[in-house]
Amino acid sequence: MTRRPVAVSNWKMAMTIAESLAWVRDFQAAAGDLLDVVDVIVCPPFTALWATAQASRGSRIQLAGQNMAPTTDPARMGEISAKLLIDVGCQRVVLGHWEVRRHLGDDDDIVNRKVRLALEAGLAPMLLVGEGRDEKAPLPDVLQRRLERVLDGCRAEQVETMILTYEPEGAIGMAAPASPEQAAAGCGFIREWIRERWGNTVADHVRLMYGGSVAPEYAADLLSSPDVDGLGATRRGRNPEAFAEIVRQVARMGLGQSE
Repeated sequence: MTRRPVAVSNWKMAMTIAESLAWVRDFQAAAGDLLDVVDVIVCPPFTALWATAQASRGSRIQLAGQNMAPTTDPARMGEISAKLLIDVGCQRVVLGHWEVRRHLGDDDDIVNRKVRLALEAGLAPMLLVGEGRDEKAPLPDVLQRRLERVLDGCRAEQVETMILTYEPEGAIGMAAPASPEQAAAGCGFIREWIRERWGNTVADHVRLMYGGSVAPEYAADLLSSPDVDGLGATRRGRNPEAFAEIVRQVARMGLGQSE
């Protein structure tokens, strides 16, 4: 079956409000009708969510939070809830990112708690899974263990709404991404694991991405596997012209075109 391709720009702790507004303007000019073909999702810092939502109103750009609290308690200090992300205009939320795991102490159980709270609130998770730098077990063993934990308690129809990203920690912040073969192996395993757990319909509908040091010059090769439905970019994602070129490559993949 044909899955709608997807491209994600994660700005992390960059982009002022003025820079975010300029990005939306310049990206839409560079992308043109690519937004009719590809689901484009941007992940601004929390301070720029509202401004980005207003600037992209009426367009096909979707908004995602970079993280959320593992609780609905409004007394929780210094965090943001699923309810508040929805209120500011988010349709999705990124969960399980390696930097949140390392810097904020999230483990698989906390990620699972966030996944379930997001789903209950009506936010679609963008769930990152992959192997850590210090994990020596074979890739299938690592991914199976992680998927079992972070998706525990989720129903088939919920999984189908998610976007799962294969992102090995060792590929973050590097000069080049993981090899196309590694990206294909990671996404391929995730899809087959979902197939065994929830059946063909969910496995054939759920969208899988690769993330980790994505740049335009690597995009076509990373997208060569039929299991890779899109790409996530950070450094190049903050450049509207570079990200538009990544989206163009994703659109070519979705339309079955080559260079």
